[in-house]
Amino acid sequence: MALSAAEEIISSVPTERLKEKVVNELFDAPFWDDVAFSCINCGTCTYLCPTCWCFDIQDEVLGKAGDRLRNWDSCMFPLFTYHGSGHNPRDKKFQRVRQRFMHKLKYYVDKYDNGVACVGCGRCVQHCPVNIDIREVCELMNGYG
Repeated sequence: MALSAAEEIISSVPTERLKEKVVNELFDAPFWDDVAFSCINCGTCTYLCPTCWCFDIQDEVLGKAGDRLRNWDSCMFPLFTYHGSGHNPRDKKFQRVRQRFMHKLKYYVDKYDNGVACVGCGRCVQHCPVNIDIREVCELMNGYG
């Protein structure tokens, strides 16, 4: 007899304490440098994620004609938050890694009070070239403090 998709799930990730966590405490948690250590900011996790939607607007101009294009972008890229003034609020790798996980696992929870912004597909885990696992990060965040 075939199992349903829900019955085939063999692991779970604790998320029940994320809502009660203080944002600033998680933001300043000491584990972010360790989480980000091996990240190469390739963006694979964000391009494969069904809940990521970041984009950039580019103007391609030739002479007096041009097109305005919307391109996929990634919060994991160093230039993603680069301002016209030259300031970059997330110029360090750990800041970008922290933003990705805080967005998925804390900011979304606080804003919508409806679970995390991760569907559990495992694409980011399967394809990360340096083996960063969102389940492990979630456990760190859920158990912190």
